[in-house]
Amino acid sequence: MALESHGREELFEDLNLSRTVGWFTSMFPVLLELKKSTDPGEALKTIKEQLRSIPNRGIGYSILRYLSQDKEKVELLKSLPQPELVFNYSGQFDQTFSPSSLFKFVQDSSGLDSSPRNNRSELLEINALVVNGQLRFDLTYSEKIHRHSTIEKLAQNLVEALEALINHCQSLQGKSYTPSDFPELELSQKGLDRFLTKLSRSK
Repeated sequence: MALESHGREELFEDLNLSRTVGWFTSMFPVLLELKKSTDPGEALKTIKEQLRSIPNRGIGYSILRYLSQDKEKVELLKSLPQPELVFNYSGQFDQTFSPSSLFKFVQDSSGLDSSPRNNRSELLEINALVVNGQLRFDLTYSEKIHRHSTIEKLAQNLVEALEALINHCQSLQGKSYTPSDFPELELSQKGLDRFLTKLSRSK
């Protein structure tokens, strides 16, 4: 899978992005590992930790592949299998316009984002954003490769997985932490769980 981000990462303390407009799209491959028997809570923790371990949200991959002078590394990256799925979370668009703004999001389709003649670089593209307080997913695919029924089934599975995660989070009496929430402790997930259990019992 490839993740797409705005590329406006604060790589250095003295890096000032306030005089720039838009985003500098970066895309980088990600391999997420998850056991089939993992329950929603453990799955959430596992994926959260894997994503947080990516340095600078993967911006270094594009720099290395497209800007590096090391031809050997560039050729190596080009030779690797390319992701067939790309995912992009665009954020909360509700915060873009104030209630008194003259601009609003249109409810109707704005048309195609690219020409039908364009060659797709990935088999499936998933874009997510929050609009009007609702999480929205757009799935883009080629009808020459996937059936509409296949994408509908995928979308239904996505909804069911999200509902399972929401139900799990709502059932928690307290917050569920992972090691990256406390990087200075340098604990494993099991070590952190034991520490938090002892801490709650001592109250």
